[in-house]
Amino acid sequence: MRVAVETTLTAAQNARDSAVAAHARVDAIHSELHALREDLRHPKTDRDNTQLLAELTSLRVAVEGWRAETAALRADKHTEAAEPELATPQPPAQQAESDPGDFEQLLTLAARIAYAQLTCHRDHWDFLVAQSSSGQHFRLPAGVKEANGLIQAEISGRTLIAALDALRATEQDPTATLGTQRFAAVIYERIGAALRKVDTDQVDAHYRTSNGCPPVTHIIIDDRPPAQDS
Repeated sequence: MRVAVETTLTAAQNARDSAVAAHARVDAIHSELHALREDLRHPKTDRDNTQLLAELTSLRVAVEGWRAETAALRADKHTEAAEPELATPQPPAQQAESDPGDFEQLLTLAARIAYAQLTCHRDHWDFLVAQSSSGQHFRLPAGVKEANGLIQAEISGRTLIAALDALRATEQDPTATLGTQRFAAVIYERIGAALRKVDTDQVDAHYRTSNGCPPVTHIIIDDRPPAQDS
């Protein structure tokens, strides 16, 4: 009888232990289900997913930039096709003829002479005076003569500086007409040529006066055909 009772008690204890273990397993399963439910409600983002999202964002930004650049290129091509092609402006020829170094040299040569004898047509003379008269160094010559349609004027070195400065500015003025630019360029070139001849001591650069004074620089603005043999 006693053995039967102990066996029954042992079986009951084992059953209770099994029930406790089963209850623990049920609680664990319930906890896992709850965790899964929370994961479904609030999905976690791990490092790989974060990097992937960043790469997708950068790619989307790059695509938008490419779209904008393509649209801009299409707009530019449309504008170029709509606008007439403009001729490429050619640099004025006179800019190559009077570089800054040459200009400064001519100013130095003009400052070295007392005065020069200028022979030219009245139109050349009127143009030179009109261009140079507002300059700081211009002085109206006192000895101006006219004979055979030509003007002969005695111009000081200081007035030559004013003339060179004004003629060069007119020659390079983009608002001046081509005729005005070339007219100024020719007078500028003749003055420069005469001054260079004096600097190199060429004989034909000097004008011999009739009053016994030393020869002076001679500037001639008058191209004529060669004399015909009779």
